[in-house]
Amino acid sequence: MANEVLRLPAISPESFVGAAALWGCHYVGGIVNRLVRNMAVLISLIVPSLGRAQETLTTASVTGRVLDTSGALIPHATVKALALATNQAYTVTTDDQGRFRIPFLVIGIYSFSTQPAGFALTAQKVQLTVGAALDVTLRVAVGSANTSVDVAGQPPVLEENRSQISETVLQAEVNDLPYNGRNFLDLSLLAPGVSPTNTGSVQTFAETSPVIGQGYSINSQRNFSNSFVVDGLSANDDAAGLAGNSYSMDVVREFQVVTSGGQAEFGRALGGYFNIVTRSGTNDLHGTAYGFLKNQRLNAQNALSGNKLPLTQGQYGASLSGPVTRDHTFLFGNYEGRRLNTNGVTTIAPAQASAINSRLDAIGFVGPRLSVGTGPTTLYPTTVHTDTAFLRGDHRFSDIDQINLRYSFYHLDSINARGAGGIADVSYGTSVRDTNHTVAVSNVATLSPRTFNETRGQFTYDDLEAPPNTQNSPAVTISGVATFGRFSSSPTARLNYLYELVDNFVMQRRTHTVKAGADFLFNNDTITFPMAFAGSYLFPSLSAFQSSGRSYSSFSQNFGTPFIQQNNPNIGMYVQDEWKIASTLTLNLGLRYDLQFLRTINTDINNVSPRIGFAWSPFANKRIVVRGSFGLFYDRVPLRPLANALLSADNTTDPARGRLLQYTYIPSDTGAPVFPNVSSTPNPGSRISYTLMNRSIQNASSQQASLGVEQQITQTATLGISYQHVRGLHLLSSINRNINPDGSRPDPTRGNVRPYDSLFDSSYDGLAVSFLERPVSWGSARISYTWSKAMANVGEFFFSSPINNFDLRMDRSRSDDDQRHRLVFDATLTSPTAHTDRITGHLTHGWRMGGILQYYSRLPFNITTGGQTTQQTTQRPCAAGYSLVGINPCTEALAGAVINRNAGVGFDFFSLNARLSRTFPITERFHLEGMVEAFNVLNHRNDMIPNATWGTGDYPSRPNPSFGAATAVGDPRSIQLAARLSF
Repeated sequence: MANEVLRLPAISPESFVGAAALWGCHYVGGIVNRLVRNMAVLISLIVPSLGRAQETLTTASVTGRVLDTSGALIPHATVKALALATNQAYTVTTDDQGRFRIPFLVIGIYSFSTQPAGFALTAQKVQLTVGAALDVTLRVAVGSANTSVDVAGQPPVLEENRSQISETVLQAEVNDLPYNGRNFLDLSLLAPGVSPTNTGSVQTFAETSPVIGQGYSINSQRNFSNSFVVDGLSANDDAAGLAGNSYSMDVVREFQVVTSGGQAEFGRALGGYFNIVTRSGTNDLHGTAYGFLKNQRLNAQNALSGNKLPLTQGQYGASLSGPVTRDHTFLFGNYEGRRLNTNGVTTIAPAQASAINSRLDAIGFVGPRLSVGTGPTTLYPTTVHTDTAFLRGDHRFSDIDQINLRYSFYHLDSINARGAGGIADVSYGTSVRDTNHTVAVSNVATLSPRTFNETRGQFTYDDLEAPPNTQNSPAVTISGVATFGRFSSSPTARLNYLYELVDNFVMQRRTHTVKAGADFLFNNDTITFPMAFAGSYLFPSLSAFQSSGRSYSSFSQNFGTPFIQQNNPNIGMYVQDEWKIASTLTLNLGLRYDLQFLRTINTDINNVSPRIGFAWSPFANKRIVVRGSFGLFYDRVPLRPLANALLSADNTTDPARGRLLQYTYIPSDTGAPVFPNVSSTPNPGSRISYTLMNRSIQNASSQQASLGVEQQITQTATLGISYQHVRGLHLLSSINRNINPDGSRPDPTRGNVRPYDSLFDSSYDGLAVSFLERPVSWGSARISYTWSKAMANVGEFFFSSPINNFDLRMDRSRSDDDQRHRLVFDATLTSPTAHTDRITGHLTHGWRMGGILQYYSRLPFNITTGGQTTQQTTQRPCAAGYSLVGINPCTEALAGAVINRNAGVGFDFFSLNARLSRTFPITERFHLEGMVEAFNVLNHRNDMIPNATWGTGDYPSRPNPSFGAATAVGDPRSIQLAARLSF
């Protein structure tokens, strides 16, 4: 093994555009590499027998053997891996047992070849995807040096060394399938175990996120328990726990979803991982220009409004990639713009809206009046305008040094994209504006023939604003009827500076590969959240709103400074050993340790995450792989709940330290206002409510276990079945600690005192089935099915509260994201693309049809009365046989008196999207593809967000007339026309 060498082509760095910037990054990487060389000596003493290819985040790794026709291993044979797109070669030598391994291979198609002395040249093509851990066997036959190339067998399909449960979206699925809005994160919905979160919201943007959508759930976990990784670096919004950046679909080269058993390199999330690798240039000059156009004339009627909603949307862009210096330096760039102008829908009943307006007129309300449409719904304008730009350069400084640098830009400008919709009036909406700049760099260095180091770093500047449509008006919520006034539910601005530095060190010795690394991440985050700056009223029903100014359930108002700056230094360290016990068995052993340093919070130092997994090929033909894993995974604490605690009184109950104090009342309190009055200064006799975070809070965690079997059915098709279990522990939510069951206060001088704490838990069990037909001459296909059951005693949001602050068991029921069945089928069919001179061939060649069918079974929803319990929590109806008296609960003192949380059953979801396209050759190099895309082809009505307010009637016989009715619907059938010019 002493002769084993990894050879990379040499090049002068002066030939690369922007060399000065890259040399700066290279200098930093060189400092790190020199430090790591010293570490290597120490590790080699501790672990003297290491070395095998291992799964990675951004690249692929390959192990293999060279055999003769009798099956004998051939030692000291030279093996070359040639990247066909860039013509870059990686050369190694087999060891005494005829084995070879090559780590850090850039994803793409490779030719693996060998020609030992006395044998014919043998080659095999292999497709490497992100994180791939393949095993390649090269069989050579006796021959002379002039013997022609012998293509060896079929390339491997199954990843024999991978123990984690993951799915990689194929490039054909990225390019050839229809995606409504072209949101790159929607690629994850093709994988089993992934679904949209059940947030009960029609907002285009959630919380502090500038990324379209409400979130994604992996194995029914909360959306902020995922981690988004782009090119091995964090792409998370650590304030809201969602994705923190947006990319064009044309920038995505590989998209992998890890649902269970992630390697120790993955951290800071108890759920799953979205792993994205961006495109890079190649030796061939390629370019595309494209445009997608929508118009309401091609759409069906909205099921709620009964007419076609005004809509125009254009998405357009261009990409260019190619070499700066062939075989050495490559660039890829993309720009994409989106201009969406449409109408949103509110479903406030016109009669109820008119009744509310009449009441507002009668009392001289100074705030807005509700919009009243001519039909059952009311329309309001909404826009989403975005621009994204991306540039990536890849370069090799020498045989042992390579680097890539990327820059991305994202700009968003939208109106009425947050807050409004459903039973929220447009007055409750906000604009959303965002500007994001991200610069990232990665350096891979070969320190010795079997020792490697990878350094990554990034800087992100993100400035988000969400100014409310209404300023001088209290927020008013009438349960189950309407919300209007000044938006008060989420931050109105967020400014974030993100810094991250990652270093990974790999050593190979015999049957082991050890990978160790550290990740430092730092957010400098300023959140502006006025909360109820203009006051906030909650009424239990329309009749209560109409009856008097003191019939509300609660009132709150904030006074003080509405913004807070905070940091969250994160340090993660890990070590992972991939041990190839035998040619048929791989054992993955990992250990991770994470620390998160938060202001006013005692650092949780117990976040030690052991991971163990195996991959076993029980049969000699290696057409079946059994995978299993178990591990602990720790979540990060989102910055949003801590920001609320710091905003309140620096995470204390000391009013002298108050920054944005909240004064809360019920109508019987001294000094309680009469609707619609609000105060200009705090009432001296009022009680202050505080938001806290337990200073000894634990990071939420999960215990994950999985067992799966994957079988290769044909040379290109596989079938996988897996069982996955997730036990969520120490989940984050808030509890009111200054309330007694009868509504009295332990501390009568204070109002509600709600600390965020880690007292909640969840469980998930799921069976996932995945069939994948990789691209062949006729096309490709994937079927993903998930059956699952999820239970929890806490809601989707971190600000969810239990009905009983003294008995959390009363909230244990179906999880918000408990979706028993999920089925996704996608396929692409192609006609011949070869040149033809026949007339019939001109009619039949060049066609491609793609489609995505999705079915999700019904999600639960929480049934409420619209009022509050004596503990000032959200009240649920009494079970049959119990009485509801006034606004008091049935009560929590009687076991079984209150119906279960999430006892309601919502709506299922069914959609079929299709694309038909044809490619026309213009010249030998230029091609024009025309496309027609149809979304929700069958125009299936997908009801959304049921009205969850039961009212005060007896359960289960006398609901509110609007109970269970849909307050929103999914998009009707829409048609999109598109064209793509490529060369």
